[in-house]
Amino acid sequence: MKRNEKQLIMIAAALFALVLVVRVLPLLFDYYRQGRDDIALLQERAERLRTLIVETSEWQEREQLKQAEVTDLQSWVFPGTDPKLISSSIQRSLRQLVADSGLELREIGVARYNRTGDWLLVEQDIKFALDQQQILGFLQSLQGARPRLHITEFTVDRNRRQYTGSLTVVGFGRTDATPVAPVAAGTAAPRGPAPLGRRVAP
Repeated sequence: MKRNEKQLIMIAAALFALVLVVRVLPLLFDYYRQGRDDIALLQERAERLRTLIVETSEWQEREQLKQAEVTDLQSWVFPGTDPKLISSSIQRSLRQLVADSGLELREIGVARYNRTGDWLLVEQDIKFALDQQQILGFLQSLQGARPRLHITEFTVDRNRRQYTGSLTVVGFGRTDATPVAPVAAGTAAPRGPAPLGRRVAP
């Protein structure tokens, strides 16, 4: 090969290397950087999607818990709007709990009413005889009762060989705008010994 041809080949190679350095390599670098940015963007989107899925699951779980709480709270309220019917439901529930626990119902008091807005509070007293080992089971039954009965007073006294107990519970109901007619004198009287009604058992 002649010297001139070698020089031309070297010049062409140099020009190719120059073009490669000036034109091709920056394009390859830009392509690589763009690909890396696209991958980072896809990873960011995937992370956002995973976060959204987690947040959606948490939101659904919170909604389910709220619905369960609402359902549970609704089960606390005695149905109906008539105060007398609500008090009858409370007395019936107490009678059933006492019977299921093996207690002897002695006396049941007259229900006392108090209304706040459209909420009705019914306070009920009972007296009963029981054995010592029945106390815990009876209290647990009261706690698990639905609609809910809230214990405000509970006392147990020993009389000879027998225990006697007195209990005051409160139940809640909804009522309309009609004022609640007091069943017992002094509906809003301070807490004290409740007037007792009919005797259930001698």
